[in-house]
Amino acid sequence: MAEWLKSLIVSIGGGTVVLVGILTIFKRLLIKLFESGIQSSFEKNLEKFKNNLERSTKAYEILLDREMRFYEKLEPITAELIPLEHDLLYNLKHDERADREEQCEAFREHFKRYCELGIELKNESLIHQSYIPQEVFSAYASVVKQMQDDIPLWSNMAKFLFAGEYDKIEYENCETALDTFLMRFAFAETLARKRLKQLSGEDITQASGGI
Repeated sequence: MAEWLKSLIVSIGGGTVVLVGILTIFKRLLIKLFESGIQSSFEKNLEKFKNNLERSTKAYEILLDREMRFYEKLEPITAELIPLEHDLLYNLKHDERADREEQCEAFREHFKRYCELGIELKNESLIHQSYIPQEVFSAYASVVKQMQDDIPLWSNMAKFLFAGEYDKIEYENCETALDTFLMRFAFAETLARKRLKQLSGEDITQASGGI
């Protein structure tokens, strides 16, 4: 074989070995860089996800806290308002055994408190409107509206009471107003209880048990 051909083969062979070695080194470096890039990207994405999750959790906790505060505010209002509404009608009824002045004073105090509770319920509903379901807000807004609509009726009947003109008191209309109020309030309370069960997971548990 000619010397120049042998030299060429040796040269090519040696170059190939060097090239293979270089490629092997670069391959390892590329793999290492690729793995490092993936790990770095994963860590960044994981940190971003954790931050977003933390912010979302805090926001949910704030919203939930505000909603629960609304239901807590309702408890004393409800406990006082329901019997107070009954007392308004009761104090209008004529009772020969009762002192009329005391009866008038009782109605005056109850009616004054009735108006105050209506304002409290309205304010609490408006303050927490952004934190409670729309259907719950609408239901309590309906209760407030009913109370406001009934104010002229109770006020006019009070005038007859103070004048001792019991025969002019519209007891049937007062009973209708009372029944309407109780119906609207019961509907609002039902929606509130349903929402609380939903938040506690009770609805989901019952649905799963029924399947």
